Amino acid sequence: MKSNFQFLNNNWSDVYINAYEAEKVALLFPKLSITASRTALESAIVWIFENDSSLGLPNSHTLYSLMINPDFVEIVDNQSIINEIHTIRLAGNGTAHSKKDYKPTKEEALIVLKLLFRFTNFMVYLYSEIEHTTLDFDESFLSEENKSDDNLKLQLEELKKAIELQKIQAEQEREIQKNQVEELKKQVEIKKEQTTQRRESREQTININQNAPQIVSEYQTRKLYIDLLLKESGWNNLKEGKEIEFEVIGMPLTTNPSGIGRADYVLWGGNGKPLAVIEAKKTTIEAEQGRLQAELYASCLEKMYNQRPIIFYTNGFTTHLWDDLFSNPRPVQGFYKKDQLQLLIDRRNTRLDLRKFQVNTNIVERHYQLEAIKRVAENFMVFKDNHIIENKRQSLLVMATGSGKTRTAAAIVDMMFKTNWVKRVLFLADRNALLTQAKNSFKEYLPHLSSIDLTKEKEDNGTRIVFSTYPTIMNKIDNLKNEDDRFYDIGHFDLIIIDEAHRSVYQKYSSIFTYFDSLLIGLTATPKKEIDRNTYKLFKIENDDPTFAYELNEAVRQGFLVPPRAIS
Repeated sequence: MKSNFQFLNNNWSDVYINAYEAEKVALLFPKLSITASRTALESAIVWIFENDSSLGLPNSHTLYSLMINPDFVEIVDNQSIINEIHTIRLAGNGTAHSKKDYKPTKEEALIVLKLLFRFTNFMVYLYSEIEHTTLDFDESFLSEENKSDDNLKLQLEELKKAIELQKIQAEQEREIQKNQVEELKKQVEIKKEQTTQRRESREQTININQNAPQIVSEYQTRKLYIDLLLKESGWNNLKEGKEIEFEVIGMPLTTNPSGIGRADYVLWGGNGKPLAVIEAKKTTIEAEQGRLQAELYASCLEKMYNQRPIIFYTNGFTTHLWDDLFSNPRPVQGFYKKDQLQLLIDRRNTRLDLRKFQVNTNIVERHYQLEAIKRVAENFMVFKDNHIIENKRQSLLVMATGSGKTRTAAAIVDMMFKTNWVKRVLFLADRNALLTQAKNSFKEYLPHLSSIDLTKEKEDNGTRIVFSTYPTIMNKIDNLKNEDDRFYDIGHFDLIIIDEAHRSVYQKYSSIFTYFDSLLIGLTATPKKEIDRNTYKLFKIENDDPTFAYELNEAVRQGFLVPPRAIS
């Protein structure tokens, strides 16, 4: 059977198998097609990491973490293609993990297939041994003939058999290679270098429009991407005139003489009041240019419904969240669920002043621990015009080993819960032993808050404190879903605590902190002069200037610790 992806069959059989399946069922079974397209994309990107010597596939990885890897983004070096492959990923996540009645259209499946076609052409142009010439996408290779159920079943069975046969052959080839590992090792390394050199050479002369022409319009990709992000956060079945292109009144006459405007998206609460307004700009325009327009729509909605919505403005691929009654705009990876948006709005009235909180002295009582908590409170908020305003979103505590970092963290969590600043907390460490120790301590100090160790226990949506290693939470972000939606959407956690924040291990998992929209607290015993720049950069503070520091010499001088002794 003819295929638009035939050019993949010789050297990229894993990619071809799934792309071929996606193509053949695109117009008959869109959901299956989109799932296969995502699998093909993942195979393609994994191949690049395995075969380009400038990358190298990490032991623990997800498609999302590979796609935002800075070295990979630099190789692609084209924002349009980066945007498109993220659209494929999101669409595939939706078909695999959304509600059972979720039914993507054949138009959506075709868009995703064409985006895959463009990326695989781009990949082959960069890496193939023989110079690759891109062909036009031929829609005649797709079939949507009206056939009986029996004929459709027969066609699908034949397709499955052909695909399974190719999978078996590919697996056999891999087994042969495994049995010749030592002999092939040197050849593989040489081949990697050659592959990288080909890519570097072709990058000098690549013309994206010629070698990987855009076959789906920017508008179609952007619209699909935003819709997919909304679906991923539970916003399904959006209606024209209600959630999409909603008419607002009260626009400034200098902006619109009629005083009427149309908000791109409005998300509604169960009480019929607006929770969020979304302004979408063209991808070629900076998202920031939508800020004023979104603010005007929010003001109109506030006058109409007596509730000011949360503001989002986006160009499809860069999105900002702005609760302009509380915080500054900040970049986010998507949109909030309905209950999370409602909570943000409710907190405008229920959030208490952190600085006035009476710390539980059954958890901590030493002066420096109380001072650390005070510094965090002052770092997170200021009081302005009789309102609590968010100050910073990151805090770094430097405290000597044995001075009670975990106790202090537990007391901070107690404060954040009781002042209505947080609902769910993620505690991260790089070793299981540290997780067990921290979980036991939190259970002792905060027995009323439910908690789990994600490396050992199954999550449920009501858990207040989740303890996890970096690889485990990375896998859960991309894979763990419940029947309807993913557990770990961007707004799931209000606060993330990083134990041993000085360690470079977390740098490999920086996508965790990019993905979750949360407050961040780092704990470390490393002297502030020895903390690397990347750590200070993560917490957005000047070098050698953590939120609070209580180091070993001071703890020894004050009699809380004794000097360390070397033991042979």
